[in-house]
Amino acid sequence: MTVTRGDGRFLLRRLGIVSMLTALVSLLATAGGLSLLPYAGAAGQWVLGAAGGAVAVAAFAFGRLVILRRPGARRVGFVAAGMALAAAVLFGLLALARPEAGGYFVACLAVLAAYAAFVSHRLAFWPSGEIADEPRVSLGIFLSYRRDDSRESVGRIHDHLCQAFVPERIFLDVERQSAGADYREVIGTALDQSEVVLVVIGPAWLTLAGADGRPRIDDTEDMVRLEVEMALARGQNVVPLLVQGARMPSAAQLPAPLAPLAYRNALPVRPDPDFRGDVLRLVEALRALAQVAARERTRAAGAATSLR
Repeated sequence: MTVTRGDGRFLLRRLGIVSMLTALVSLLATAGGLSLLPYAGAAGQWVLGAAGGAVAVAAFAFGRLVILRRPGARRVGFVAAGMALAAAVLFGLLALARPEAGGYFVACLAVLAAYAAFVSHRLAFWPSGEIADEPRVSLGIFLSYRRDDSRESVGRIHDHLCQAFVPERIFLDVERQSAGADYREVIGTALDQSEVVLVVIGPAWLTLAGADGRPRIDDTEDMVRLEVEMALARGQNVVPLLVQGARMPSAAQLPAPLAPLAYRNALPVRPDPDFRGDVLRLVEALRALAQVAARERTRAAGAATSLR
């Protein structure tokens, strides 16, 4: 399923609704099939009932998981598609065994086979693999980057992060969001709401020059320098992301307040065909940080309660 920012939620919801409707159709088809087999043995009745019921349960569970964006939806989807295909085969055999009711059983076969094919197709093109197969996590993420250095890479990274994390808590281009405000205060406010700061470093991050010809990183008023310097001074989780083949700068290459950045573990986010795998690793690392942050908030809340 090809999902973009504009249509991803719609396609996921449509898949969920189709699955839940198929669950209902499966129950009705099974009930109809049992009424057409009044003289079938108990074993035959049980097989048909169990098959229809299993399809209904699996399809309904898959639909709910997809709509609610719960973990494991993709795995349940494969189970639902497999059961629907098996039930379609069963109805095909019944059509051969009971020619007088063949039209009914063939119709049931067609519906279940179509559902199995539809779900299989969607699962083969599941949105961004594991990212959209998990619920969004609430994690404050601050993206620091130079537009002239890594604008395109940051745009793609941001789009993928919005699938995995609550978009409203991802801070990008914060200084543009408060016209007339002191950008230092705007940056500070955004950092206050962030648990992790991603410093996106491209090939020219360190060497891009300002109007005076000097590297921007040496300017104490440089926006990117302020963002990184403030995050390091606050002791926040700062994660360098190396894009477009960039190398991590050494401490000697950085201004003294930024020197600690050189010792932070960096994550590469390479161009295609490695981009997707690198972003998935980034998402997993951030999810782990989110769990740590959640535990710390819980402990802090418990400590505050005990002091009352």
